[in-house]
Amino acid sequence: MTDSQIIGKIKITGELVLKSPLLIGDGAGENFDNFKDIHVLKNQAGVPFIPGTSICGVLREDFSGSKVFKKIFGDKDNFQSAIQIEDIELTGGEIISRDGVKINSWTGTGVDGAKYDYEAVERGARGKINMLVNLRGCHFAEIEQIKNTIAEILGKLENGIRLGALTAKGFGLAAAEEIDAQFFDFTKKADVIAWLTDKTASEKISSAQIISADSENFVVDADFKFNSSFIVRDYEISDDDRNKKISAVSMKSLSDFVIPGTSLKGIFRHRAEYIFQKLNLDEKFLNNLMGNSEGDEKIKSRFIVSESYIEPEKVSEFEHARNKIDRFTGGTLQGALFKTKPVYQKINAPTLHIHFEILSAKNFEAGLAIFLLRDLWLGKVAIGGEKCIGRGTLQGISAEINFNGKTYKLGENGKVTEGDTDALSEFVAAVKNWGESE
Repeated sequence: MTDSQIIGKIKITGELVLKSPLLIGDGAGENFDNFKDIHVLKNQAGVPFIPGTSICGVLREDFSGSKVFKKIFGDKDNFQSAIQIEDIELTGGEIISRDGVKINSWTGTGVDGAKYDYEAVERGARGKINMLVNLRGCHFAEIEQIKNTIAEILGKLENGIRLGALTAKGFGLAAAEEIDAQFFDFTKKADVIAWLTDKTASEKISSAQIISADSENFVVDADFKFNSSFIVRDYEISDDDRNKKISAVSMKSLSDFVIPGTSLKGIFRHRAEYIFQKLNLDEKFLNNLMGNSEGDEKIKSRFIVSESYIEPEKVSEFEHARNKIDRFTGGTLQGALFKTKPVYQKINAPTLHIHFEILSAKNFEAGLAIFLLRDLWLGKVAIGGEKCIGRGTLQGISAEINFNGKTYKLGENGKVTEGDTDALSEFVAAVKNWGESE
């Protein structure tokens, strides 16, 4: 047997389903056919797709610690990649538009010239997964280890991976469904025939769930209800609302109302800056946690938020007519009547679920996350627009925190119902201690 001789194949099929919007840009920028700043990548038939290179890149990074990493993904010196991943064409998802603006942390207003808009593929889109691992003579001694790593890759795909841009802001979450992996062992005549005739292999590989009891990620899942109402403005208004002179409605994703990950990430960053100012800490250290895209030093964010979706059955929209007020006279401005459609909670129960996490968190970063959760819990920060008239404040209902293999649960009034209260206090104290050491 030579090192280059084919001794088997692992065939992986299934479907990849978007759990949040996906943005993989085509790099073209604004043009005469599309005035958006960023367009979704599409093939020649106009169908959005996920390049196989994107999926391979994510898996390569996630499994770089595997003992057989080089044997599967290759390296520049000794091994060519054994894995092939086809592009995934996405169907069943519309192309949506989102917009964003950079906010001045001091004034809370948009930065001049920092407004942009972009396309994304809406959640719910799906496409076929086709992956192939070519096993050669050089893999023979590690066949079992390779199969075990493939099982972990299947588990990772089922749990979900993040692809494309804005992944730290809730975009690009995709999970595999009905995934199937077959191992064709070419030392067995039956498997050779099965491969050539497109039949089932003699052995299947089942997914293996990767569970880390000592995870260094600080993970928060919290449930809230709204104190009054909220509106995350969407200016793409239906003809019916436009005829009613409504200028803004609350953003939706499919039939659900949505609090975009971009909004949540902006709220958390702005509040973290405020906390740092109060503790006399240098805000530049936030770049190592929440990322930095300015200047020559680009830093990837370790603070990850998910988009939050609110079921329409739990809330109701109401039209509100408002007048702009003359600041000098206190009277209304002539012809300055406008309408919006904020959303009100219908039931006295948890309505909004927020998930955020810090990758490879240090104790003082865990403490900062607790500060952020507390301020949301107590309604000290608001979500969405029209904050000046009381919209967007929350009341905490329950929360679960996982860090270093330990679980902490919070209940009514933020009381710790499970886990060591002193440990949480130590994380909070670490923020102040870290500031003093710096």
